[in-house]
Amino acid sequence: MRVHEFTVLMDYDQQELIQISNLASRFISQIIIMYTDQNDNEHVIDVKSLLGMILQPIHAGTLIRLSTRGKDELEALETLIDSFSKLPRLEQEQ
Repeated sequence: MRVHEFTVLMDYDQQELIQISNLASRFISQIIIMYTDQNDNEHVIDVKSLLGMILQPIHAGTLIRLSTRGKDELEALETLIDSFSKLPRLEQEQ
């Protein structure tokens, strides 16, 4: 299993979440994001699930944990990190 954390700087819109979901669907590995919202509700979302991605708003200030598990987990994680990085809405955690 591979894990990466980052903080969202601006709210993601539905179109951006659709792009990320479509990209994730190219991989065999399980890809999920986990985060706690402003009301302390924990969310675990299958990134490949288009409906799951667009129904759960991701707001500025949210710490996201992206995890991948499977045959192509490293490639999936690197690709999604790159995809999230191209959106000017996150701050990488070290």
